[in-house]
Amino acid sequence: MDVKELKNYIYENGYMEEILKSIGCHHIKYHTSGGYWTCGNYNGDRNNAVTVYNNEYLLCINHTRQMIKGTRSTDIIDLVCYSKNLSFPKGLEYICVETGISYYHDFEEDIPESFKILKEIENMSSNTFSEKEKPLKPVSEKILSYYKRYVNDLFYNDNIDYNTQKEFEIGFDVESNRYTIPIRSEIGHLVGVKGRYFYKEVPEWENKYVYLEPCAKSKILYGLHKTMDYIKQAGRVYVLESEKAVMQLWSYGYKNSCGTGGKELSGRQIDLLVRLGSEIILCMDKDVTKSELEELADKFPDGVPLLYMYDEDNILNEKESPSDNPEKWEYMVKNNIYKLR
Repeated sequence: MDVKELKNYIYENGYMEEILKSIGCHHIKYHTSGGYWTCGNYNGDRNNAVTVYNNEYLLCINHTRQMIKGTRSTDIIDLVCYSKNLSFPKGLEYICVETGISYYHDFEEDIPESFKILKEIENMSSNTFSEKEKPLKPVSEKILSYYKRYVNDLFYNDNIDYNTQKEFEIGFDVESNRYTIPIRSEIGHLVGVKGRYFYKEVPEWENKYVYLEPCAKSKILYGLHKTMDYIKQAGRVYVLESEKAVMQLWSYGYKNSCGTGGKELSGRQIDLLVRLGSEIILCMDKDVTKSELEELADKFPDGVPLLYMYDEDNILNEKESPSDNPEKWEYMVKNNIYKLR
């Protein structure tokens, strides 16, 4: 679920008052002259404690409650999560139910083809055009029954223990001769399957990883459906590049991490990270430079605690992930975490 599109949907279809009522707000009043709502918190006596602005951003100010950790701007989604004591994904899911759409709703389905073409032309003319991933969609759980639920020594020798492999549903596909990694959304639905080549050494004509079931990877933080509670407990999240890295950390006892699927972060992934309400630590591979990390930091909103892990002591090999070796990981956690801003 794209946050920007969901808020615009609420705004354009006039669902705000319905949402405020559903979370227990009282004395809901719309102020035509200023274009905003006021209301009381579900657990408060002040009738105008909350202000929500009637625009596509749906900015929300709670004058008597601290809804989030940190100092970033807040919106109607933060109010829903606070009022119903929900995680960000569950808060989105709640709003989807209240507005009658699926969590995986494709907002572009309702746009006329002529508008889609115009949008692509505009993107091309502004040099921002890129191939758009298909919307994130759940796939049948039955697919996993086609794969053998085997643990493997390849992953084990790469510091992913057998229990962790079972926990993350690692299997084997006899048709493609690949180890399978199920990909689940932040609310636990199966949305894809990634396959790793059987042998450690990969021939030039083979891809090391392929998607056996396609997945919109820029809309996923791998492992988040399992690690979210641990992130909340720890108050920090280690953000790594790969699925393998998340499983390695789980094997080491660090269960508060997630994987981005690469060194780039999409707007959707940044939304998910920011709304966790925890300290964010970017733990990219050795080949990611400080300038690239600074560029990533610029994509995050102000008021978010943002740090990075960097190999100042040069203990990693070329392109090595900080998670690949448990001793190196422990060293870097203690000695190589710095503030990005």
